[in-house]
Amino acid sequence: MFMDAMLYTSVAHNLSQGFGSFWFPQFGAHNIADLPSFHEQPPLVFGIESLFFMVFGSSMYVERFYTFLTMLATAGLMLLLWRSIYQNDHSIKKVGWLALILWITIPVCFWTYTNNMNENTMGVFTLLSVLFIYHSFQSKKHQIWLWIFAGVGVFLATMSKGIPGFFPIVTPLLYWTLQHKITFKKATVITLVISLVPLLIYLILLYFPDSKESLTNYFIKRALQRIKEVPTVNNRFYIIERLFMELLPQLLFLLLFFALSRWKKWRPAAIYNKGEAFFFIAVGLSASAPLLLTLVQKGFYFVPALPFFGIGFGMLIAPYVTSWISKLAYSKKPLFILSLFSVVFFLTTLTITAFQVGKASRDKVLLHDIYQIGAIVPKYTIVGVTPEIWDNWSLQCYFVRYFNISVEPNRESEYKIIYKKDAKYVMSGYKAIPLNTIDYVLFQRK
Repeated sequence: MFMDAMLYTSVAHNLSQGFGSFWFPQFGAHNIADLPSFHEQPPLVFGIESLFFMVFGSSMYVERFYTFLTMLATAGLMLLLWRSIYQNDHSIKKVGWLALILWITIPVCFWTYTNNMNENTMGVFTLLSVLFIYHSFQSKKHQIWLWIFAGVGVFLATMSKGIPGFFPIVTPLLYWTLQHKITFKKATVITLVISLVPLLIYLILLYFPDSKESLTNYFIKRALQRIKEVPTVNNRFYIIERLFMELLPQLLFLLLFFALSRWKKWRPAAIYNKGEAFFFIAVGLSASAPLLLTLVQKGFYFVPALPFFGIGFGMLIAPYVTSWISKLAYSKKPLFILSLFSVVFFLTTLTITAFQVGKASRDKVLLHDIYQIGAIVPKYTIVGVTPEIWDNWSLQCYFVRYFNISVEPNRESEYKIIYKKDAKYVMSGYKAIPLNTIDYVLFQRK
């Protein structure tokens, strides 16, 4: 997996092995930024994923299963939200799959779900929060509880990824601005409630020493430090450009669809509510725009925003698609061809996936050497390496994740690893262990 994903997975796996605690998770003998524990992200995702390792073991497929479940949970919540939008329109309610296709085919979206990124879990909680908020717009019952549940969803989102998880709090004001179906007073009250809930929970956590120290380490020593000292882009508007490029296939599809519908003179099968569609697109933008405030930007940071773009784009064309499907229903042949294609496509996907079992598509040579060395070096060993090897974070992550082995530069230890190209230099007091490695040589103290 991508290096960040391997880093987070290793921390979660360590937690399941009893190495580290919820508030003070551990990566290896050394963490990051000279901190005694791992605080690159808040601890909730590591805690949840560690439960999966406890139940299902240490297989490499456990993290795949976990990230797959976050994808299914996101898809399920999208369908619930879609059905809530069209609760009075049974024909369009059935085409929620349209939003799912427009969501999952966004390149960075399916890339993120093939990697175990924290955004996958955060996206479940933010989507759940918006779902509760939207239900409160439609229902006059239990509104205060829906707002409280939405606030809890915001808290869980921020405990998964930090400050970006707060974006659902602007949803009521966006709904008032674009739809005018609620009053400004009500939008303000909802916003205050769903903001106060996570803030109150954090105030309670700050009364306990462990949670206070952990959250302080994350926010002060890591998050703020990275924002100030470790920029990833030179231009604040990078994230807008990246978002546009990621959504470009969907935008081109919409333009093509509308051009075709105009040419074919298709008519929508139901009331066409553009305002509601633009509201959900605006929610997606509200989850992406705050990234402009920092120069620490990466494409996968806005993945929690993508379900709302999928729903908004789907709503724009759903009335036309429903009309088209209703016409196809009069002829069995097109539906049979579509069903047959779907079944063949699904079986082909399963077959291709099955053939990938056990294969490495990333770091194949490195993984080969890692498994060779890991079979010799005992668990929980700290291995000495050169500074050059120490900078290889993928190597560090694989050793920690699969063998609970840590590395340290220039350490006098029982085992040492050097590059084969450097093997000509005799290591005093050590002997080379004969292994079928490609790039590295393992030495053991005589």
